[in-house]
Amino acid sequence: MMARAFIFLMLCGMTVLLCQFSPQPKGGGETGVLPELPMVAGDFVGDKEEASERERELLPADTIIVKREYHTPGRSIANRDQAHAALVIAGNDTRSIHRPEVCLDGQGWTITNSTVREVKMNSGVVLRVRDLSIQREVLMPDRTKLPLRAHYVYWFVGDDISTPSNVERQLISLKDSVLRNVNHRWAYPSVMARVTDNLTPQQCGERQRNDEETVKMILSLIRSLAPRIQKDLMTTP
Repeated sequence: MMARAFIFLMLCGMTVLLCQFSPQPKGGGETGVLPELPMVAGDFVGDKEEASERERELLPADTIIVKREYHTPGRSIANRDQAHAALVIAGNDTRSIHRPEVCLDGQGWTITNSTVREVKMNSGVVLRVRDLSIQREVLMPDRTKLPLRAHYVYWFVGDDISTPSNVERQLISLKDSVLRNVNHRWAYPSVMARVTDNLTPQQCGERQRNDEETVKMILSLIRSLAPRIQKDLMTTP
């Protein structure tokens, strides 16, 4: 017991010294993304969406929020796909960036599964993202309740690094602030789409897709979006 107590005290002392003599993190760090979402991404065209009043209320005033509703144009409802993309970029206040799970829970969604997926870019680089399966009940026009399912896919982007894990993001922030004197100005892109196999095209305005087809569609959109917004994935001609 004495040996364990001594080791614990030594670790505490080393931590205090490390914090005392480490360089201060840089302020106003560079963001690893462009503050925009492209109008065209692969087979999709995106219409601008405004951040909601609730989002503006909850996030610090210097937070950048960019949103687009993407859809496949020129197709009948029975063949149309639709997805919502968002990009949140932190300002000086780090509260801008947090686990999206918290917001989804507050919006009435229940998270039924969480999976890390890999998206291979055309350049060969692999981007790791987190796929949340979510569900909630919606009230239909005939007053019946229907389970609405969706997939919410996101990842975090720092100055020169990305991760699908909020814990890893925090560890990277701590490590790089101490060892590299870098203060990551984190951003998180996300794409959300409904699972529509229990809805008619007339009810949802798009084709019927099961979970696997919906995830495939989202990852295809991310494959087109990510190299357009994430600096370390951009390729020079």
